[in-house]
Amino acid sequence: MFLEKNRDRIEKDFEDFSRELPGKAEEIEKRMETLNADIVIGMKYLYSNMPYSDVGNYTFDTYLDYVQQGIWLWENSPYVKKYPELYFLNYVLFHRTNDEEIKPCRTYFWEKIKDRIQGMSMMEAVLEINHWCAGEVMYQGTDMRTGSALEIYRSGVGRCGEEAVFVVNVLRSAGIPARPVYVPRWSHCDDNHAWVEVWCDGDWHYLGACEPEAVLDKGWFTNAASRAMMIGSRWYDRAMPDEDVIGKDGMNRIINLLGKYAKTKRITIRVEDLEGTPAGGARVQAEVMNYGEFSPVAKISADENGCISFVTGLGSLLICAVYEGTYGERVIDTRDGDEFVCTLGEEYEDELWVDFDMIAPEDTGRTKWNISKEQEEENNRRIAEEGEHCRRKIAKFQPLWKRCLYGHTMEEVEPMMAVLSEKDRRDAFPEVLEGHYQEASVYREFNPDEIYIPYVWNPRVENEVLTKWRKKILGYFDKKQRDAFESDPKRIWTWIKENISVRNDKERLTAYTTPGAALDLKIAGEKSHKVLFVAIARTLGIPSRLNPTDGAIEYWDGIKFVPVLEESRKEAHLTVLAGENENWNYYQNWTISVTDGKGYLTLDFSGSKWENGKLELDIMPGDYRILTGNRLPNGNILGKRYDFHIEKDETKKVELELREYSLEEMLNRHSIPDSRLRNKDGEVVLISQVTGTPCADENLEHGDGVQRKILFWLEEGREPTEHILNEIMDLKEKYEKIQQNLVFILRNEDALKNATLCRCLEMLPKIQVFFHDFGKDKEMTARRMYVASEKLPLMVVTDGACQGMFASVGYSVGMADMLLRIFHV
Repeated sequence: MFLEKNRDRIEKDFEDFSRELPGKAEEIEKRMETLNADIVIGMKYLYSNMPYSDVGNYTFDTYLDYVQQGIWLWENSPYVKKYPELYFLNYVLFHRTNDEEIKPCRTYFWEKIKDRIQGMSMMEAVLEINHWCAGEVMYQGTDMRTGSALEIYRSGVGRCGEEAVFVVNVLRSAGIPARPVYVPRWSHCDDNHAWVEVWCDGDWHYLGACEPEAVLDKGWFTNAASRAMMIGSRWYDRAMPDEDVIGKDGMNRIINLLGKYAKTKRITIRVEDLEGTPAGGARVQAEVMNYGEFSPVAKISADENGCISFVTGLGSLLICAVYEGTYGERVIDTRDGDEFVCTLGEEYEDELWVDFDMIAPEDTGRTKWNISKEQEEENNRRIAEEGEHCRRKIAKFQPLWKRCLYGHTMEEVEPMMAVLSEKDRRDAFPEVLEGHYQEASVYREFNPDEIYIPYVWNPRVENEVLTKWRKKILGYFDKKQRDAFESDPKRIWTWIKENISVRNDKERLTAYTTPGAALDLKIAGEKSHKVLFVAIARTLGIPSRLNPTDGAIEYWDGIKFVPVLEESRKEAHLTVLAGENENWNYYQNWTISVTDGKGYLTLDFSGSKWENGKLELDIMPGDYRILTGNRLPNGNILGKRYDFHIEKDETKKVELELREYSLEEMLNRHSIPDSRLRNKDGEVVLISQVTGTPCADENLEHGDGVQRKILFWLEEGREPTEHILNEIMDLKEKYEKIQQNLVFILRNEDALKNATLCRCLEMLPKIQVFFHDFGKDKEMTARRMYVASEKLPLMVVTDGACQGMFASVGYSVGMADMLLRIFHV
C-alpha cells in the first residue's frame, strides 16, 4: 500500500491543517474528490508539511506533478524499495528543496533522463544524472533570489544553490533520495556554498551539483568543507528526523551534517545573567565572521538550565544570546575547551577600538581518491563535451522579457527592464510584466520616470515570486479604503498589521508570500508584510520601496522618501574617516550594524561613495557596532570592534582602524596538484619536477635544501597580468637575483607574442616558461590555496615539491613586492 507506514499520521496532520486554514482546506478537498486515494494521500502530505507561503502562492495543479511522479516511482522504480518510507516522503516526493520558486518539473525531468539510467545501480545513476545536469546548467553568479529548477534548466545557468536545486529535482524525479547541503558562511573565506547529498547503498554520499566526478564523495569543496564550523540541510516534515538537529528556520528543522566533512567536537554553552542565574529558554546564535559581518550558522533555544549543546568545528564562533530583552555575546575558540559561559547584560565600552581574533579551522580534508588515470581522463573528456554543449545552449537562449513587447517599441520597454535584475529579465513571465506595464501606466504622468519606473511600475519589491497583483489589490479594497490609503500611506501599514497575521512557525522564513496570496490567506511572514505594503502603495500610484540600507518601508512624499515607522527615521549623522588605510571595501573589510538590544542588523552601505577620505551617512539614532577585519591567507581574521551610541540630531565622527599582520601570518601551506606542464620542446614536465628541483644556489636555499619557486599562471594582454609584469620589471634588480626561481605558465605559444611578456622575459631571461591548458588543475591549485579559482593571474609561492605556501589572484598594488617578501621570509 502506498505510504502504508505514514498514512494515519498524514491524515491526522491534514486534519490539523484543515483546522488552521479551513477555507483553503475546503478548496483542496473539493479538488481531491475525483482523484484516486493514493494521489489524495500524497497531496495531503504535501499540504500538511509545506510552508503557508507555498499554500497561498501556488495552485493545486502545481503539486499534482510532484505527487503523480512520486506515485509512479513508488510503483515502478527499482530504487524506492531500498530505503525508508520517510526518505521517500522527504527526499523524493516533497516539492521544495530550498527557497526556490516552485514549478512543475518532475515528470518533465524524468522524461529527459530515464533512458540514460535504464538498468543502472543507484550509484551509477547518480553519477550519470550529474553528467547530464552538467551538460544543461553551468555556474553563473546571480542575485540571491532562487529560481525554479525548470527556469534554471531553461536558461542553462545558476549559482551554486540554484545548481543544487536543479540537480536535487532531477535526482528526485528518478526516485533517488536527494537533499541540498549548504555552508551558511565559510569560516576561512568570504563566501558560502551549496552542494548535494544522495542516499544510495545504505548511506548518504555527496557530489558537487553540475560538477561531475568519476566517483561519489569527491568535489573541489572537500577540503573547504573540512574547515567549516557548520554544514546543514533543511527538513520539512512534521515528523522528527533521526538526525542531529541544530535549530529551526520557521517550520523547518536544520540538520547538522558537519561530522561527515570535518573534524568536530561537541560544545556546551551556558547562558546566565550577571548574578549567574541560568537563562532557561534563551535564544542563542552561533555566528562566524564573513563578508565583514557576523552571520549566524546555528540558532538554538536553551534548555531549562540555560544550556545548549551542539557539534561544531575547531575554530572561532561569536555566541550571541537573548533572554527577556537582555543581550549577551562572547567570542569563543572551540579548541580551548568543551564548555563556555555567555553572560547576559555585560556592556561594551563605547568609542574604543577592541581587538578580537576569529580562527578558521585547519584543512583536514582528503587529497587523494581511489580513481584510475583512465577514469579521471574519461570523466574530464565528458566534462569538456558537456561544457561545450551547455555553452551552445546558453548562446541560443532568449530571455522571456523580449516576448513582452506586444506592440511596444524597444525604446518604450528597455527603461522598464533596466530596473529589473538579469534574472528577472530572464525568467519573468511576459504577461506579468505586461500586466504591470498597463495597470501602472495611469500614474506615469504624476511622477518623473526616475521615480515612476523603479518605485511605481516596478513589479519587484524584494525576492518574492513576481505575480500580477495590481488588479487583485484594487478589487480587494473599496474606494473609501483606497482614498484613505492615498491620503495617508501609513494607514496601509496599520491595516496590514491589523489584518494580516504572522505565523513564523508555519513558514520557511526566507520564502515570501506574494501580495495576492497574503490577502487571500490573511497570513504572511514579516518580510512578506513589507512586500505587501509596497505592492499596495504602488498599486495606488504611491511611489514606495524598501530602504536599500536597512529594509525599512518608505513612501515618496513628493520630495523625499519618508519612513513609515518613526524608529526608522534617519535623524543622526555619522562621518566615517578612512584614516591611514585607503582600501576600505564594504562587506569585505568593514561593516556597520545597529542593535535593538536583541541582536544586530548589518546596514548596507556598499553603494555609498567615499569622498576625500570621508563617508557621510545619515543613520537612525541608536546603538551601533563597527567591525573591521583583516583576513589572512590562512583564513583567520584579525578583527577590531568599535561600539558607539548616537542621539537624534547628533553628528559623530569615527576613524576606521585595521589591524596589521606579520609576514609569517601570510603563509598558507597546502599541497597543490601535480599538474602536467609542457615545455617549449613539447615535453611533459610535472609541477613536482619544477617545484622540487634541488637548490643550486645556497643563497636561495631554505630549510633542508629546498628551493622556493614563484609560479605565475598568466593571461597575456589582460590588465591584471600586464600590471604584475610591469611591477616585476620595475623591481628588476631584486627579481634578477631570483629569476631562475620564477616560472611563467602560459596557455600556449601564442602568448609569447605579447609585447609586455616578451619585454619581461628579455629583461629576466632565466625565467622558466611552460604551457598548460588552464583547466581543472589550475582551478584546483587556486582552490587548494584558498584563492578565487576563476581569476588570473594566479601566483603561488612554493616551498618544496607541490607544496604551496602563499597564493594570490588578480592584481593589487604592491603584489610583486609582497611576492618577494614572502619568497625570502
